[in-house]
Amino acid sequence: MFISKSIPNKTAGYYRLSREDGDKMESDSIRNQKELIADYVSKHPEITLVDEYVDDGYTGTNFERPGFQKLLKDIESKKINCIIVKDLSRLGRNYIEMGRYLEKIFPLKGIRFIAINDRYDSFDESSEADQIVIPFKNLINDAYCRDISTKVRSQLDVKRRNGQFVGSFAAYGYRKDPDDKNKLLIDEEAAEIVRLIFSLRMEGYSAKRIAEKLNEMKVATPYEYKRMHGFNYNSGFHTGNNPEWLAVNVLRILKNELYIGVMVQGKYQKINYKVKKFREVDEADWIRVEGTHEPIISKEVFDIVQEVMSRDTRVAPGRDRVYPLSGYVRCADCGQNMTRRYSKSRGRVYHYYYCSSYSNGEDCTAHTVNETVLNDTVLAMLKMQIQLLTETEKIVKLSDEQNQGRPGVKAINSQIQAQQEEIIRYQNLLIKLYKDKADGIVGLEEYKNIDIRFREKIRSCETALEELEERHRIVSTKEISERPWMKLFKKYENADELTRQMVVSLIDNIVVYDKKHIEVHFRFEDEINDFLQCYGIEEEQSPTLKAVSE
Repeated sequence: MFISKSIPNKTAGYYRLSREDGDKMESDSIRNQKELIADYVSKHPEITLVDEYVDDGYTGTNFERPGFQKLLKDIESKKINCIIVKDLSRLGRNYIEMGRYLEKIFPLKGIRFIAINDRYDSFDESSEADQIVIPFKNLINDAYCRDISTKVRSQLDVKRRNGQFVGSFAAYGYRKDPDDKNKLLIDEEAAEIVRLIFSLRMEGYSAKRIAEKLNEMKVATPYEYKRMHGFNYNSGFHTGNNPEWLAVNVLRILKNELYIGVMVQGKYQKINYKVKKFREVDEADWIRVEGTHEPIISKEVFDIVQEVMSRDTRVAPGRDRVYPLSGYVRCADCGQNMTRRYSKSRGRVYHYYYCSSYSNGEDCTAHTVNETVLNDTVLAMLKMQIQLLTETEKIVKLSDEQNQGRPGVKAINSQIQAQQEEIIRYQNLLIKLYKDKADGIVGLEEYKNIDIRFREKIRSCETALEELEERHRIVSTKEISERPWMKLFKKYENADELTRQMVVSLIDNIVVYDKKHIEVHFRFEDEINDFLQCYGIEEEQSPTLKAVSE
C-alpha cells in the first residue's frame, strides 16, 4: 500500500541512456537528465534527493541493469521510497514490465514514482497522465524500441552484406582501422602467432599440442592479449585468473575463414529486441563476403589445413606430432587407410604399414610395406615431380619467348565462341517457334514440347560456357611461376628428407598395391593439366600427375 504523504520523501534520481534504443544522445544525455531532475527538485522542497543511479549504455527493453538492480536493493532496505526520472522511457521500454512495476511492485512497496516530462506523479490523483494514459505511453515506448531494433538490425545486415565488419572487437590477429571502424587491418604481433599455429598444424602437431607449445612459449591467449592492449573484452573461452591456450582456442583459429580475407558474419541472432540471449543461425544463412581485408594465411594453406583436420590421424604416444604419411596411405584393393605398426627381429625394430581391413579380419590382404621403403619411395617420386614441373616451366618460358603462343587458349576460345553461337541459334529458334505458334503453324502442345527442348539446350550451353570461361581464366591469367601450386612444389626443390609439411602440401593420397608397386597422386591435378593443355604440351612431355614405383 502507499506510504503516507506526510512521510519525508527519500528520493532516488534514476538516469538511463542507450544508443540501442535509439536515444537521442544530446537531448537524452545523462547530464541533461540530471539537470532536468535537479531543476524539478529545486522547485519541490518536499522532495529530498538522497542518491542517484545510472545505467549508461543499457537498453530499456529489460530491467537487468546494474544501476536499476542496486536501486531495487535500496528500496528493499528502506533507503529509498521515491523514484524520479526524466520520462517513462528512462525507466524502461518494455510494455509488460513497465506495467508490472508501475501498477504492482511500486505500489506494494510504497514507492512514489515521478516521470517529469510525462507529467506523472503516482501520488497526484489529479495528474494529467492518469492510469488510462500511462499504459498507452508505455506501449508507444515499447513499439518505438521494436521499430528502432528492426531498423538497426536491417542497417547491420546491409553492412554485413557489403563486407563491413560490425563486431565490437576484431578477431585475434586483426585490429579495427582507426579511420574506419568497419574495416580490419592486420595486427602483426598477433598475426605472427596465427601463422605459427597454421605452420605447426601443417607440420603434424595436434590442436592440443599446439596449445601446450603456446603455453610453454608464454604466449598470451586471445582474451589476455585484448585485455593487455586496453580492450574491455570478455569471452566465454577463458578460465581462472591465468587463462591458458586450449585446443578449442586453436581449432577456432584454424577453422576461421577470416584469416584468408573472408568476412563471415551473422552466425548468431538475438532472439528478439527484449531478450539479450542469442541463438545460432544455420550455416546456409551466414553472410559471407570474400576479399574484404588482407589475409594472414594463403587460401592454399588454409584449404590444406582443413583437409588435414578432416583425416583420421592420431599422434602416437610419446610423440609431439603425427608421422609424415599418417592418414595418406591407402590400400589399393579395399581403399581403406593403412595402419602403421612395428615388429622386432634380432634386436631391431621394424616399422611398416599394412591394410586396416586385413587387421580387422575383413576380406583383404595385408599389402605390407616397410615404412623406410615407403618414405624413400614417396620422397623420390616427389623430387621427380618437382623436377618435371621445373622442366615444364622452362618449356613454357621458351615457348613464350619464341612467340609460339598458347594453342590451348586458342582452342578454349574456339569452344567458347561455339557455345555462344549455339545459344544465339537456339534463342532465335525460340523466337521463330513463337511466331509459328502465333500464325497457327505449330499447335499448342507441340509448341510446349519444342519450347522445353530448346530451353534445356540453352541451359546446357550456358553451363558449358561458364565452365569454359572459368577454365580460360585459370589458364590465361598468370605465368606458371606465379601459380600457387608451382610455388608450393618449388618450395621443396632441394629437400632431402620427407616431412609432414611436404606431404600435406603436395600429396593427395598414396596407394599401395604391394611393396614394389606404389602409386602417388599429387595435389592440383586439374590445375596442372589445364595449364599444360593450354600450351599444347603432350602428356609424355609433361610431368605425370601420379607417379608409380615398380
